[in-house]
Amino acid sequence: MKYPLISIIVPVYNVEQFLPMCIDSLLAQSYPYLEILAVNDGSQDQSAEILKEYAQKDRRLKFFNKKNSGVSDTRNFALAQAKGDYVMFVDADDWLDNSTLEECINAIKDADVCFFPYIREFLNHSLLKQLFDKNYTFNAEECQELQRRMIGPIGKELAHPEMLDSLGTIWGKLYRKEVLNEIKFIDLKIIGTAEDTLYNCMVFRNVKKAVYLNTPFYHYRKFNIQAETKQYKPSLPQQWNQLFNYIGSTILNKEGEQALSNRIALSIIGLGLNECLSAHSFQEKKHRINEIILQPHYTEAYHILSLSYFPFHWKLFFYATKHRINNLLILLLLCIKKIIS
Repeated sequence: MKYPLISIIVPVYNVEQFLPMCIDSLLAQSYPYLEILAVNDGSQDQSAEILKEYAQKDRRLKFFNKKNSGVSDTRNFALAQAKGDYVMFVDADDWLDNSTLEECINAIKDADVCFFPYIREFLNHSLLKQLFDKNYTFNAEECQELQRRMIGPIGKELAHPEMLDSLGTIWGKLYRKEVLNEIKFIDLKIIGTAEDTLYNCMVFRNVKKAVYLNTPFYHYRKFNIQAETKQYKPSLPQQWNQLFNYIGSTILNKEGEQALSNRIALSIIGLGLNECLSAHSFQEKKHRINEIILQPHYTEAYHILSLSYFPFHWKLFFYATKHRINNLLILLLLCIKKIIS
């Protein structure tokens, strides 16, 4: 009997503190038919040495070393080397439960994707990120709805803006390799963030069947201070405009258009928090956020954004945004930043 091979892609950059836990969790999988494509993206710490040592002990780990070019190019590089029937992405500071691959390979059968919830691992506590409330198999039409939800929320989904990219993570999924169809990750230098969601918006256009396992196999580390999401990005507003254009090219129907409009409206949360990471004065922060809101695609998005589904705190936040009450908006953003911190 031939067992399918799973390629696990791990981009590595300056994660010496967390890397052994990640690799150990992959090599300890109860499903042994795997290859680990660990790509060192020009790390300046001991990450490369750690990978070399693991590669010498277990041939399933294939170690690649290249000049720093970012996580998108690193994943594209690894995809070109992957020989597996299936592909899974794991970030080098995260880890998997030992039964993850076995459970997924048993469940996926003739589906294109198997996916599951995850646990956010903070320094002193853990929080489950639930996606659905039970195991479920999505047919082709329902997979299109999943793709729309990755684009953005509509209707009652607006009640939880914090769930915006929860479905779009590149990790937490096992893909049949054929469904990836040589789709490339877009460089973060172009789109700023959310390369995971954009990639899945492209991939799920091809997905005809998906299986959801309601078991949180993936552990997403939230206390890596060097993580990409913790840095101020001065070009993020312009980059996200490019991101919206790319996501727009994946839209399948009218609901997708509404979803993208709502994503644009909700993006002031991320853009505002990014500005709060800057060293700018209060007045400068307020001015820069106001410049974003006054762009035509934002003005249009807020014009049609319904506030009725939001809980009170988000209703207040988006009321301030929609009506450009900028002192209140920046104060609310600073409160959100403090709560997150």
